[in-house]
Amino acid sequence: MKQSTKTNQKENTSNGITLIALVITIIVLLILAAVSISTLTGDNGILTKASNAKRETEEAAAREKVQMAVLASYGTDGTIDKIQLKSNLQKVEGIDVNTIPNSDTKDFPWEVTVDGYPVTINENGNVTVGDKTNGGTGNPTYNTATTVIEAKKQNVPYRSKTTITDAYNNSITIPEGFKIAQDSADDVTGGVVIEDATEEATKGSQFVWVPVGNISNATGTKTIELNRYNYTFSGEGQNRKYYFDPLGEDPYAGYYEELAESSYGNSTAKDINAFKTSASTNKGYYIGRYEARTKTERTNNTDDLGQLTVNSDDYVYNYVTQNQASALSQNMYKNKTFTSDLINSYVWDTTTLFISTYGNANYPSSISLNNSFANQGTNSLQNASQHDVQCNIWDMASNVAEWSTETHTYKYNDDECYGTLRGYTMNSYDSVMFNRSMSSWSLDIPLSGAVELHSFRVILYL
Repeated sequence: MKQSTKTNQKENTSNGITLIALVITIIVLLILAAVSISTLTGDNGILTKASNAKRETEEAAAREKVQMAVLASYGTDGTIDKIQLKSNLQKVEGIDVNTIPNSDTKDFPWEVTVDGYPVTINENGNVTVGDKTNGGTGNPTYNTATTVIEAKKQNVPYRSKTTITDAYNNSITIPEGFKIAQDSADDVTGGVVIEDATEEATKGSQFVWVPVGNISNATGTKTIELNRYNYTFSGEGQNRKYYFDPLGEDPYAGYYEELAESSYGNSTAKDINAFKTSASTNKGYYIGRYEARTKTERTNNTDDLGQLTVNSDDYVYNYVTQNQASALSQNMYKNKTFTSDLINSYVWDTTTLFISTYGNANYPSSISLNNSFANQGTNSLQNASQHDVQCNIWDMASNVAEWSTETHTYKYNDDECYGTLRGYTMNSYDSVMFNRSMSSWSLDIPLSGAVELHSFRVILYL
């Protein structure tokens, strides 16, 4: 019995030593593995250094390819010949030809993509290369998202015209160079906002998608038809196609068809039929989130017109005539796959119907929140208490009267046509005749009128 006990004790002692040794061995192996992993990875790891070296080599190669094209594009006057540069870029190996500017008149900087890297050329011929990721977040340089929610997360622009969907599977088509704004709604009924993210002069300008056709949200599906409407106080839209109308942008049966192309001195829509086709095909269009803006506050109608923006922090673009408003709108974006224009009657009326359907039902009969810029002391309109926001669209019934492409058949002093101002109620005649401030068909304002309360709103269509 004693012999047996001693044997068991030895066996137990032997087993105990083996387990301890095993645990120690595992700990040592884990330490060695951690050291090995640290050596391979981490900021100074072998794999990280190899990856960085590979990236730097690729970036240098992309830069060199474009730099060679630039150096071969200088004219005898010492400046870059854009026609030659465009031709030379098309020969660069690995370049995405879709990123080469459509027109050789495009201002610098130019950004092209070579071997997946964004390469920028400035007016001095300097070439810089960006990372394939945006700010180290892992997002692509150009947006690849197919939904509004994911596009907001990526927070970068789309390279080309792209159709995505909202939270309820409604379609939104994003123009090239635009991204989804960070404060955009997730569905179209709340107001999906896009933001210019690439054009230096207009960067930050924002537009809201107005859907056309069948629109779905949590409460069901409704239909909004692109049309001209007359409104009751309840906000209900009624087709105003056969009402007495200002000069329309296009002919329609029975009323002023012979005046549709207007010889009255007004600016008409760039191409109303192209707009209507686009809105129908793409199931919507864009309207400026704000009235037209500019970076320098305007104090009179002789001020230099300056660059047009649609930025919230800029000043309202007032003291402007109808023709100036049209020219500024149409020239805001050129040589693009989308079109900018001055707001037309279809946009104003359909947007009003959209707002009264998904925002304030009584909006068509809304009274302006502020009677003049004097209420704010500046035309930057930063006073939040005066803001009028519906479906992410600001101040359509407030702040200023907005020029449209419509024009009345009446003459001013027998030599100038009357303009059509929308939004802000200009005088008692408007409210008496139409009982609604959202129409504001001003019959006493000549086209050349350019005062503090005259501004305009830009539209985009694809």
